[in-house]
Amino acid sequence: MTYDLARDFELVRETAREAGELALSYWGRGIREETKADGTAVTEADRAVDALFAARLREARPDYGWLSEESAEHEARLSARRVFVLDPIDGTQSFIHAKDDWTVALSLVEDGEVILSAVVNPVRGEFYEAYRGGGAFLNGRPIAVSTRDTLSGATLIVSPSHLKGSRWKRPWPEVHPVHICSMTYRLCLVASGVGDASFALPPKWEWDVAPGSLLVAEAGGVVTDASGERFRFNNKSAKVPGYLAAGPLLHPLLAERMGDAL
Repeated sequence: MTYDLARDFELVRETAREAGELALSYWGRGIREETKADGTAVTEADRAVDALFAARLREARPDYGWLSEESAEHEARLSARRVFVLDPIDGTQSFIHAKDDWTVALSLVEDGEVILSAVVNPVRGEFYEAYRGGGAFLNGRPIAVSTRDTLSGATLIVSPSHLKGSRWKRPWPEVHPVHICSMTYRLCLVASGVGDASFALPPKWEWDVAPGSLLVAEAGGVVTDASGERFRFNNKSAKVPGYLAAGPLLHPLLAERMGDAL
């Protein structure tokens, strides 16, 4: 790791930890909730964590781009080589209802690829981190994806409703779907081997996918868009065409099924 990247990694990790502590200070307090223009919920905690990220990161790296769920769009990011892509609180509904499947997620993208990531689940006391080429870690210990090579019996970090409907041309074998509110946390659970795979067909915001995607890749997994193509982040739309994350043996089996449904 180069000296400047090491400094960025330290900044990302320290800021994510601080942001996680701030978010946790609001958790379970019955905080104010509003509805954004797109119909999704936002709270004073989302905005406070976003403001902390902006104060720490944009002051330290003013020449980096910025893409956050809770910030106004900054099109200058499109011409920046490095861009912070983050979600102050991913899984706001779970946060509002004092559940524990939400995260604070931060990543650094360089030339369209994620190079640094830090994700915090403050309630569960989990801190995930990764840098490109350096592996993925949970609370300082290396993590690895599942080695499962069959769908039958697999634990899929998806809502049970995702496996229903006529879009699937072939019936699913017996699998174990697990609903998790935070999309980032779904990817964390795949990276740590708790789940065998996770996927989503519709387009997703980059801040929901970028931080967790590096964790899966550095934990030995394969993570692509829903059609099996490599991700490119910092798009003008700020979206990617779904995602598919799994161990290297399971990914091609799921990619074939995803192809049926697209």
